[in-house]
Amino acid sequence: MATAEITEDSASTDDDRAGSDDEPARQEPGSQTQQIACNVDQAGNGSIKGRASSQDAARSSASSGAQLKMSGSSSSSRAGLQNARGRQRPSSQAKVETGVGIGEAEPLRGLKFSFLCLSGVDDSVSPRTLCDISQEFSFVEWGVNFRADKQGKEPRYASLAWLRQLREEIDRRQQTGKFAPIHFAAHLGGEYCVDVMKGDASLVRTLWEDYGFLRVQLSPTRVHGVNSSQLRKYLASLKSVISALPQVEFVLEVTKETRGLSFALMDDPQPNLAFFFNCEGQEPSPSPSSSSRSHAPENGPSLASSENGVSEKAARELRSSGPGGKEGDANSSGSRAPTPPRRPPPCPHPGIHVGYGGCLTADNLRDELRRIAAAVDDPRRPVWIDLEAGLRSQGPGRHDEFDLGKVWACIRIIFDLGLPRPRPSYAAAR
Repeated sequence: MATAEITEDSASTDDDRAGSDDEPARQEPGSQTQQIACNVDQAGNGSIKGRASSQDAARSSASSGAQLKMSGSSSSSRAGLQNARGRQRPSSQAKVETGVGIGEAEPLRGLKFSFLCLSGVDDSVSPRTLCDISQEFSFVEWGVNFRADKQGKEPRYASLAWLRQLREEIDRRQQTGKFAPIHFAAHLGGEYCVDVMKGDASLVRTLWEDYGFLRVQLSPTRVHGVNSSQLRKYLASLKSVISALPQVEFVLEVTKETRGLSFALMDDPQPNLAFFFNCEGQEPSPSPSSSSRSHAPENGPSLASSENGVSEKAARELRSSGPGGKEGDANSSGSRAPTPPRRPPPCPHPGIHVGYGGCLTADNLRDELRRIAAAVDDPRRPVWIDLEAGLRSQGPGRHDEFDLGKVWACIRIIFDLGLPRPRPSYAAAR
């Protein structure tokens, strides 16, 4: 079995996505919630070992997040909650105004909203703050980027030490009994993505069993450090991984590069498969750390090479390291575009969970949500949105920093709109 090696790096994730017309058929997935039971042992080699738990992580429905209370939060987290405190969920009959709820003729009225995925969390934000936010707003999902050559070394890629701290914080809250499930999604690039495409389920299994990641996004594109030529020939091996872990929702990024593989999967979709669409035909704005990425050599980690790549090694290290081990979207999700991006319609089958990203910021989120809702135009289809670059800030002493102010602004928009949400637990409903 292959496994992946997590080394400490970090980088951004940018991607140009194409629309899709192909059709899949499958039952509605929605999204997953899981109580994350994590314990980490310490090893001085800078790697993490997770204590493998054979049990399926407990899944529980999270409350809608309308209860706004806070205890022991960080100052930024407390400030955000205080800003939202006292806000009432607007009536669906409310007049459509900027910042006010959903009106009768409003496209958002028919949007089955699942998650606000806030991606690129890294060492600049404390795990305690993430837990505080998640316990108040159940629609928030945290996207954690994984790429062996960048982990802990660049912004947007949390270090192994940070992941250890996150597990310890979750353990602490579980022991006190004051704990609500937290949604996590692992965004795999580089060799981690390569190994999954080649049929290696070990890293994904470890992320699910030991770290509570219930969704895994694959981005087999050049901008994410993957040679994307001939992706379609890995259809069978990828499907085998998806089938092996029905408790995990796999997300495939739909781009011009992945079109052949994406459409083949849409023709015969598996129940735990979802698709993520970035703004079509839009080139994301380069970020300081994305220029080197966008010029990654096409012969970078290839699906045709690196047998039993780093995934096997990483899963092994995740299972064997000890306490104290070290540890967008912009993948174009937050890139700014001079004109509104085109939001492609999803594949025709209504049950398939779909996500949209690219060119999203707190400033345009409300309008883009309406455009996405109009493109989907199906009250049966669960939809999530993903921001990464739109959550970053630049400036003196702030190099591509995860900006909690922008995070709170996005959360407030979703909360104020009172968007309807599908069932809270994807896996439990299957």
